[in-house]
Amino acid sequence: TKESQTEVVSELIRKPTVILLLILSACVFTFNHGLNNWLPELLKAHGFSSTFSGYLAALPIFVGIIGSLVIPRLATPTRRFRILLLLCLAAFLSSLLLQFVSLNVLVPGLILQGLARASLMTVLILTLVELPEIGEKRAGTASGMFFSAAEMGGLLGPLTLGILYDPSLGFSSGLIFLSVISGFMIIGALLLGRSARA
Repeated sequence: TKESQTEVVSELIRKPTVILLLILSACVFTFNHGLNNWLPELLKAHGFSSTFSGYLAALPIFVGIIGSLVIPRLATPTRRFRILLLLCLAAFLSSLLLQFVSLNVLVPGLILQGLARASLMTVLILTLVELPEIGEKRAGTASGMFFSAAEMGGLLGPLTLGILYDPSLGFSSGLIFLSVISGFMIIGALLLGRSARA
């Protein structure tokens, strides 16, 4: 007999790996949308002009275009979790480096941010649809759950960075928040890799 949508969702929600991927999707969108929406203002808070901030904010986009063409192709099943972990580490390091005003530190942070934000979701989706417990018949429902969870992060990221902004401290608290979020992402990637090897 054909399972109803409610039954499929109910069954998927009981699987630890699915729950972990839903949490990771929310974390990734929190990181991506938080920085995407506030990056020009963050750079201006560092003391850069509006024009120069715009140029700097374009750097992650340029890097992301290249990364999105290269990284997902490298994320074959045998090395997918390793690449996912590296992307989570890139997100974590970028949230730390973006707190610095020096361009020698800031530019590598922007490059890492571009790599992370362009490819994290793609690699996560590939991981999701290839989970043995999901299969082809449930891939559509699982993807819907995935993006529903992600959009909560898409709202949370910009909102939280806006709330945490302080005129005297700038976006320091918001970047610390994103460091914590990306720290959770690293733990999640490690747990996913461990469950895949089990």
